Amino acid sequence: MIKNAAISHLLLRGSAAGALAASLGACGHLPIKQPAFESMAVQRAGLPADWTLAPMTGDTNAMIADYSVFGDAQLTAYIQESLENNRTIRGALENVRQSEALLKQTRSGLFPSLNASVGARTSAPVDDLGSNSDNYSFNIVGAYSPDILGDLSASIQASVAGLRSTEATYELARRQLAAQVARAYFAVIEQQLQLELDRRTLARAQDTYRITETRFEAGSVARDELVLGESSLATSEDSIIASEASVRSAVRALEILLGRFPQNKLTVSAGLPQPPPTPPLALPELTIRSRPDVVAAEYNLIQVFAQNRVARLSRWPQLNADLGLVLANQTINSTTDLFDIDGLALSIGVSLAQTIFDGGAISGRIESADAAQRRALEQYGQSIIDAYGDVVNAIDQFNTLQSRSRSLQTASDAARETVRLGELRYNEGSQNLLDLISVRDRADGQESLLISNRRARLEQWIALHQSLGGDPTQAVPLATAADSAEGAE
Repeated sequence: MIKNAAISHLLLRGSAAGALAASLGACGHLPIKQPAFESMAVQRAGLPADWTLAPMTGDTNAMIADYSVFGDAQLTAYIQESLENNRTIRGALENVRQSEALLKQTRSGLFPSLNASVGARTSAPVDDLGSNSDNYSFNIVGAYSPDILGDLSASIQASVAGLRSTEATYELARRQLAAQVARAYFAVIEQQLQLELDRRTLARAQDTYRITETRFEAGSVARDELVLGESSLATSEDSIIASEASVRSAVRALEILLGRFPQNKLTVSAGLPQPPPTPPLALPELTIRSRPDVVAAEYNLIQVFAQNRVARLSRWPQLNADLGLVLANQTINSTTDLFDIDGLALSIGVSLAQTIFDGGAISGRIESADAAQRRALEQYGQSIIDAYGDVVNAIDQFNTLQSRSRSLQTASDAARETVRLGELRYNEGSQNLLDLISVRDRADGQESLLISNRRARLEQWIALHQSLGGDPTQAVPLATAADSAEGAE
């Protein structure tokens, strides 16, 4: 169990998040310095070493390793199946591929272009179509425009950050799906255990009713006790019908997550495992940096800053230089010299252009980019605060459920002993049926709460594991301040 001191330590070490929130409230943006941003963009052109993201290759080994802690081979098989077959995950992977293609498209501006064309045309007077002449053309145009002002470089930085943000979002979707599958799997087991409890309750109600019926026929009990037994029996049968429907619903939910059609064909034979030990805690900085949602938010911040730079460059005079090779050959009624390269020409050009008046279009784009930048800063700051809140809440809830489990176990054991004693007294004739039913209902309720608590503890372990971003103790130390979002003073 995680002690309160650990929570306090986490909160104290999380003071950077509080400072971040104060900075947001005071100035409306984070203190990101331009040199720090440039360094950050260079450092994070690829996935940074200080973030523990799984490779974006569709490999499920890391995800399965996380959930192997439950020691349930069927669960890990279902997680692997879902990661391979779930349509939502496939769609998220296509988003990554689309971002890769967009980056490739943006980077194409770094290279020269080369175009070639071959054409043929014939013409003749309308009054003498036999006197036609054939024209042949062959053209080659090569061009290269250097990135003088750096707008192409900024666009590439934005595309790279966009790709990494999409990869982090894809990783987040994979982790969320694995967690959903585990929760659905445990929900199926819980509903099966509740159904078994209802069946045991029905069996006891049937045995009690037979005894009550025998006593009624012998005249030792009144009819009201017989009717009470019939009511208890019918209630138990109704509970079984409802529990069977809950099992079917839980199975269908699991099938959908696995990418199957919901047909109630899954068979889950395992019981609820004991909740694993508390996931390892690391430094708060490592914990937060292990979360894909925070990674995506920071890359989104980098992308928006680069896009803002592109927008601001548009108000300056546009200096363009181009270097080209041009070949244009034309022949008439012959292709003999069509591909002759003697006419190849080199062209060099420089132009300077400035917008005089555009009705506020450029200033509007800059204002829009500034607003997008402020929004990204606010969202990034909030994502940090939310992440710390998730961790603290998950730890508190995990501890609460563990504490409740001990109390519920004691209450369930005591209730079962009360039932045993009550049944002995009832069989001896010293206790009426109403008191026995009341004792049994209380015991069944306590056992049902105990089953639900165990499943809730498993789910809360998953929630805590997610809030920690996996196992943050495996992360390497953070980069220097100059490579971080806060920058260096």
